[in-house]
Amino acid sequence: MGDDSYPSARDLVDDWIDGLDPYDMVSSAAAKREYFLTASDLATLLYEPVGGGVGIGSATKYYMHRHLLQTSLRKHGADGVVKKLEAKHKREEKKRMNEEQAEQARQRLMAAASTSTTEMTHIGRVTTTTIRIPRDSQEIKNLRGGLLNMVKENMGFKTTGWIILPYYCGRAPKNWRIETPGISKATFAALMFRPTDVDLESFVQNGAYYTEKYRASNFFGVDETRLTKYFEPEYVTQKIGSSVTVRYKPSTMELSISGNAETCGW
Repeated sequence: MGDDSYPSARDLVDDWIDGLDPYDMVSSAAAKREYFLTASDLATLLYEPVGGGVGIGSATKYYMHRHLLQTSLRKHGADGVVKKLEAKHKREEKKRMNEEQAEQARQRLMAAASTSTTEMTHIGRVTTTTIRIPRDSQEIKNLRGGLLNMVKENMGFKTTGWIILPYYCGRAPKNWRIETPGISKATFAALMFRPTDVDLESFVQNGAYYTEKYRASNFFGVDETRLTKYFEPEYVTQKIGSSVTVRYKPSTMELSISGNAETCGW
């Protein structure tokens, strides 16, 4: 490979095989990801259900490490597994490097936007750094408000202000997602509280997308009470979940925001 630090194929395979004890259990999601298998592959294997029940969804299936190894080798062959492990390692290394570069860019942004202050304490002198987050422009404030209104309309309520006619408890969606086109890199950076990073150097790109997570109240720029509505005649409370996931695709200028909704009725 030209790099002594790069693990050999033998090392990758040994780590893959010996990383767990033969009888250790692995969740179905990890089984697909780490052993390069599909749902149909797993359907042939014994599993142990964990969790689940009335009102909390189905149980998670766990599979034995040695069975997953055998199934993966039988499906892909030894050479095929080696190729997949090498490709996976390259992806992870690329992701790690991207994260390091983004972190360095974030540190530069923080240094440019910070001020140092000195405080005296009973244990001596301590230097603290206060980060100044630029205030939203009026355009960004309006955009946050517009996005919040889109979410409220998407959450299973027929409204003219999120206050009129909720669907009955149980029909309202548990998850929501909105999309909006025509978002520039500069606008995305400002929505992510980094308006000076118009080239998105402090963000980690995975494939075609940038993905960020924020506390809902912070992202929408409102108090927590603005994320909850109680409908007195119907005795229904609808609430936007505590966090939102923001995805941005610069090639198409598409922004999507998703999260969960909490609905309670009496």
